[in-house]
Amino acid sequence: MSTTISTLVRAAAAEGPGAIRPAARLMSILSDEPHRLPEVFQAAAGLEAGDSRRLTLPRLLIGITGAPGSGKSTLTDALIRDYRRRHPDRRLGVVAVDPSSPFTGGAVLGDRVRMMRHATDPMVFVRSMASRGHLGGLALGVKGVIRIMGLIGCDVVFVETVGVGQSEVEVAGVADLVMIVLAPGLGDSIQLLKAGLMEIGDLFVVNKADRPDAARLHGELLAMLRVAREDLSGHHAPVVEDETAGDLAPWLSRRPGTLIEPRTFLVSGGQGQGVKELVDDLEALGSEFSPRWQAQRLDSIEQEVREAVIEEATRRLRDTLQSQRASGGMASEVLSGTVSVDEAATRLLDETVARTRPRG
Repeated sequence: MSTTISTLVRAAAAEGPGAIRPAARLMSILSDEPHRLPEVFQAAAGLEAGDSRRLTLPRLLIGITGAPGSGKSTLTDALIRDYRRRHPDRRLGVVAVDPSSPFTGGAVLGDRVRMMRHATDPMVFVRSMASRGHLGGLALGVKGVIRIMGLIGCDVVFVETVGVGQSEVEVAGVADLVMIVLAPGLGDSIQLLKAGLMEIGDLFVVNKADRPDAARLHGELLAMLRVAREDLSGHHAPVVEDETAGDLAPWLSRRPGTLIEPRTFLVSGGQGQGVKELVDDLEALGSEFSPRWQAQRLDSIEQEVREAVIEEATRRLRDTLQSQRASGGMASEVLSGTVSVDEAATRLLDETVARTRPRG
């Protein structure tokens, strides 16, 4: 185990403002080398019991996703303001995942611009990351960053993702609650839900409620989700006279594995309308289900270790392919029928093992 990782974990677990710098360094390491996440777990095992269990925190982990332009960052900013007002002594974390350029691999990381008001707040830790082309916009490194935020005592962590449609399903495997943000004036938002977001949502939030067509979008959302529920159950749901009244729609279909009935909200992140009610609901759900969510995060450590092993194996295979490409590679042999795909895969594995086997 790297001495650097072990030292940084001990420093990040210490109380006080001095823990922020080593925590930031750990997050940078895990962003660049996500396969090193098991080293963090190994180092945490040597801490005091109370400190090591903080890796299972935060108390509440909220995934926020939706179409570009729906106001995810503005809504996140409004949620932070409300949480800071309610709990000034609790630290918050934000992981903002931006899409990477397919040409340079870089990212704008622009969400920090929208959250500049929190830049000098020591109780708010904002980390921007590039998706690196990973399916769903979430790399293994994001999971590591969340673990480190728990280590430094973040009570609530928001994970704001790229918002690219069906590939956002991966958010559901990370967050306790998945919030789908919609907004009027962005085209067919309902069609976007049909593309795959509906299945992963726990909270459906129509943002920009101050716009005149927001209430109509909210009603369309409720109607569409009711139809989806009818299709799943095979019978009609109860008729509701005013579908836009009330935040809870009990007929909405549940995300697989979730503990709650889906809820819908009409809010305005920019104006603050409905934000208090949304946070009230988040806090109520956190109070009821947080122990079970933290237990699930503890159980998921084994899965994250497996992902780290696969990540490292994939990196080594990719390096071998890259070296073969420079010398012609095996693609032409497969295309000509000289070797089969199975034979090529076996050769690739053998060559990768030979290249990475320690010499001695």
